[in-house]
Amino acid sequence: MYKFTTILISLLFVTSCASTSPQLNSGTPVNIYGVSSLSPKNGSWSVITSTGYQLALGTKLNDDSSGIINLSLYQIPEFASGEEFLSHVVKHRANSPDIGRFDLVENSEELVQLNGATCIKHKTISQDNSAKVGGNKTAVMLIEYLGYNCIHPFKKSIGVHTEYSLRHYKGKEYPELAQNAEEFFSDIQFKAF
Repeated sequence: MYKFTTILISLLFVTSCASTSPQLNSGTPVNIYGVSSLSPKNGSWSVITSTGYQLALGTKLNDDSSGIINLSLYQIPEFASGEEFLSHVVKHRANSPDIGRFDLVENSEELVQLNGATCIKHKTISQDNSAKVGGNKTAVMLIEYLGYNCIHPFKKSIGVHTEYSLRHYKGKEYPELAQNAEEFFSDIQFKAF
């Protein structure tokens, strides 16, 4: 009986540990194919998903606020110019389905360079009219997105999407958001693959 109980407790312990998202130390290397960066230097971030093509990190802040960082690859046609790529990204970002839950508050897109890549930098603020919060409750919250859609400089048919987002209550300000996001983006390195 003692042996059975010990095995059962060990299995429960291993199972509970397996489902826990790994916490990252500040400045830990994070990678997908052809792209690397460092985990944020602010807050306590966990790996939500990590494959060769996508990485998602998350952090829980106080009062139901949370942050997500996404880094992913996707197929794109080759573009003759940065302006053509800008037009493509603007069109595809505008095609998001209207499900009635989100209201667009602010959106901007501009053609820029990021660490050797041609990119479209965006800033979007949406109001989530049915954000899930503690238990089965919902609330109205804002989601701020700062990010880039880039043409991978070593493989022009691959797009790189990276986004740093923060969900928070209306009226609660996070002035450090832009600085924290830009610190993460500045660590991005594009590599041949």
